[in-house]
Amino acid sequence: MTTLLNRAATFTSWGAFNIFVVTYLTNQDIVYMTVTMTVTIMYALIPILHHFKKIRWVRLYFAILLPLWYTFTLLCIGGNFSQSITATATLTITYVLFDKEKQLRMKLMLYNILIYVLPVTYLAFYPPFFGVRNYPFDEVVVFLLCIGWISVIFLIYQSEKEALIKDLQEKNKALERTTEELEQFTYIASHDLKSPLRNVISFLGLAERKIERKQYEDLPRDLEFAKKGAEQMHYLISDILELSRINVNSKEQREWIDLNDIIEKSISNLQQEISEKDAIVNLPDLPVYLCNSVEFAIVFQNIIQNGIKYNKSAIPIVNIQTEETDSQLLIHFDDNGIGIEEKYFDRIFQFFKRLHTQKEYKGTGLGLGLCKKIIQSYNGDISVKSKTGEGSVFTVQLPHLLPSENNKKG
Repeated sequence: MTTLLNRAATFTSWGAFNIFVVTYLTNQDIVYMTVTMTVTIMYALIPILHHFKKIRWVRLYFAILLPLWYTFTLLCIGGNFSQSITATATLTITYVLFDKEKQLRMKLMLYNILIYVLPVTYLAFYPPFFGVRNYPFDEVVVFLLCIGWISVIFLIYQSEKEALIKDLQEKNKALERTTEELEQFTYIASHDLKSPLRNVISFLGLAERKIERKQYEDLPRDLEFAKKGAEQMHYLISDILELSRINVNSKEQREWIDLNDIIEKSISNLQQEISEKDAIVNLPDLPVYLCNSVEFAIVFQNIIQNGIKYNKSAIPIVNIQTEETDSQLLIHFDDNGIGIEEKYFDRIFQFFKRLHTQKEYKGTGLGLGLCKKIIQSYNGDISVKSKTGEGSVFTVQLPHLLPSENNKKG
């Protein structure tokens, strides 16, 4: 909007200056030259004020001082046709500029109407102060300039319309994702949580009956099964809560962070798993990135943990490498684990979808789905290449962001 207003104001100022020059070269009408030069200066002030970031001042200047000026011009030299076109354009643009301030817009529009009607009423009975100045060429120029201002209005509305459509499309996509997640939560509540809860109730009931009969031999086993069911419910509920918190105020909490610090923290959190399996994690030199440190820690930790957990090698290895292009930052996590069949590449990124039973590998199936949701919130993506028995390569693709000099690693 600022750019469009600047262009229209510049053309208007230039048009008024040309009228001034023509008047000077022809009849040298001092009154008319004063009017045209004042118009030149007044419209030239708009891009100047914008240059100094005085956006609010420009809008009030346009809605209050410019109408006051063309009203004074009307009283001085007449020109009902040109002044009426100017008044119409100014009134319409005032409506656009104060679209989000309904009460102020109404007052300014009434002001614009009133300040035009009063001099017109006066001129119906009395002549202009300095007589009528009616040059044929100026009416044409004013008309063309006002057409330019009205074009600005249509361009602004078109731009806002496109922005609104884009915003609605993004909100619809977000709503679809939310609906999908709600459906998943409903499924979890009706299926995944029922199974461990049923086990808890069943084995506790069995233990209760055995206690009544004083049959204590298998009691520890029954209590252990009940405990495992309760733990599984705990993991599911914790993961659901973690999922629901992702992206809440995430964008407001993003800052330039050294990704090396985040990945080192993730490895520190996984120290027990790494020690138990004698795993090796080879780290690259990562750049700084505009992100939420908690979210990226979740992504790094889940991918590294999967490379260690789903691994039957004597020494599990996760090699992390980076690749930068003009448009993307790629982070590759290459492991020597059990691998994944190609038909499951999409499934592993769905929430609570698991390829293995609890007996084989513990978990809820949330991790990679959570990683994908986080990375997509950065307009990125995550993918996998793998063959069964030959390990997997998970690739995090992020838009390439260039930090300012103050944010670069020292």
